[in-house]
Amino acid sequence: MQDSNQHHELNAYVGTIVGESTSREFRLAVAHEAIREQDIIAVDAQLRSTTPGVLPEQLRIWAKVQRIERMNPLFPSEAGHELAATRTDPFDTVLSLSREMVTAVCQVLGAERFGTDAVGRLDQLRYPPQPATRAYRPASEDLVRVLLGDLGKNDRRALDIAVLANRPEVDVKVDGHAVVTRHLAILAMTGAGKSWAARRIVEELAKRQYPIVIFDPHGDYTGLADVKGLGNRVRRYYAQLPLFEEDADTVARIVSDLGYGLRDTMRFRFPDVFEAARSFFDCNDTELAKRIASLGELAGNSVHTYGVQPNMWLIANMASAGRFAVLDGKTSLVTWDWPELARYNRRDAATLEAIEKRSRSAASVLHRMERINRSIARAADPLPIDRRQIVGDGSISIISLAGYTSDFQATIYSIIADDLFEARVQDPDSWPVLLVLEEAHNFAPAQSRTPAESRAITTTRQIAQEGRKFNVGLILISQRPSRLDETTLSQCNSYVIMRMVNPADQNFVRRVVESLGEDDARMLPDLDVGEAILSGQLVKFPTLVRLKEPESAGEREERDAFAVLDEVRRNNPSSASAR
Repeated sequence: MQDSNQHHELNAYVGTIVGESTSREFRLAVAHEAIREQDIIAVDAQLRSTTPGVLPEQLRIWAKVQRIERMNPLFPSEAGHELAATRTDPFDTVLSLSREMVTAVCQVLGAERFGTDAVGRLDQLRYPPQPATRAYRPASEDLVRVLLGDLGKNDRRALDIAVLANRPEVDVKVDGHAVVTRHLAILAMTGAGKSWAARRIVEELAKRQYPIVIFDPHGDYTGLADVKGLGNRVRRYYAQLPLFEEDADTVARIVSDLGYGLRDTMRFRFPDVFEAARSFFDCNDTELAKRIASLGELAGNSVHTYGVQPNMWLIANMASAGRFAVLDGKTSLVTWDWPELARYNRRDAATLEAIEKRSRSAASVLHRMERINRSIARAADPLPIDRRQIVGDGSISIISLAGYTSDFQATIYSIIADDLFEARVQDPDSWPVLLVLEEAHNFAPAQSRTPAESRAITTTRQIAQEGRKFNVGLILISQRPSRLDETTLSQCNSYVIMRMVNPADQNFVRRVVESLGEDDARMLPDLDVGEAILSGQLVKFPTLVRLKEPESAGEREERDAFAVLDEVRRNNPSSASAR
């Protein structure tokens, strides 16, 4: 094996160790343009045993090129300044321009021991490599062995998501177990490819029949239904805000936010209206028919036109019915869990009228958001009342949140996620689940501005901190890491970090992601679209990769604006001729 290594070493020589070396870092005198930053290289070494008569141990030391320094000792900076001042071309002088010294600073990743069962495993190096030792570019099969380690023996856990950025012939597979149990964060600026990366990971997990629930604010995951072999397992749901799973104070705030602000007198009476509406359907079919008829008689045409559903319109109609009942002396509504109605006076009737108007205004806005949501969700089903139905063997449930404001998205998410987590806690035999949070900074913001955001943070933190015990995993996807809740992000043990320019986001990632080295972090602004640094428990060491293309496409992939304009112009020839 040593002869083979030496032969390969000579053919793939990249440099020689120079200067001082340590068990964590060494420098290479590098052949011209032989390596690039983030290249993975190797050095063969022998480690003498402290036991007499035992042969030296054969090691291969693996290292990563962190940075490359280039200088010409015969072209001092003073000469450069002189040439610049006189506007002289360096090639018109007698200065030596060819005596360059290129040095690579390399981080030691670990040592692979030969002649044992530990081949492929990297152990901590406890003794520095010898200066004047040759370094070489390892063969592809050796790279694969070290990148995968024990993962190479368990294909079910190995997710094929990328190739090495500098060695595209080398596939990079990551540990799916770490993704679904130890939580993953995908962090990148807009347009760097974070949804692309998320879809590739989701597709790989879906091939292994892992149950997934995706909270999708923009329609980025609807194309999963078109992937061969996944279509019959993908279900899309449109999300109506479950008002009557909230308390009266929360719904009163919703009315104020979407319509007009409720005054103190209205807030005092609103819980009566809300509880009457909440309990409207708590009866048998015969009684329900009578209630609907009475509501239509008291509330007017809107009941006959739009029917009766457990939504904001029902609250408005209930306030209207209560007002007319007070004015006309009808007390039948008292039996609809509205016992205080019998003591209402004409001033209370005016208050109910104001609640009705504000609730109708809020209902109109909420209905518009729901209509947009259903339009974007297209062929989707209503979200079942029993949330456990959206998690099954190999199921992929996509919950469309498009059309709603971030506050409503946070409310819908926290209700569903709470139910799914509680189901796993109460029944360990129920299906495990992975929750995918696109635009995660809306579900776990660094600072809560509203009660909805506060509850969403609490939900996400609990899952991040305790989910591993109950097989509930998280994938957080965000374009603004600095706006993410730090407690939640710190619970993620795996990271896919892509191009990031914003200084606040870069500093936040440096501070929170302990597995990301300083040299790796400095690369973030310079990564190409589709490139990423994998870090944490899903890989053996931080690795620069180029992500593989997912099979699915987003519902609304960004198109060239002028191509869209030309398409509209072709479809409207009359407007084109008018020009």
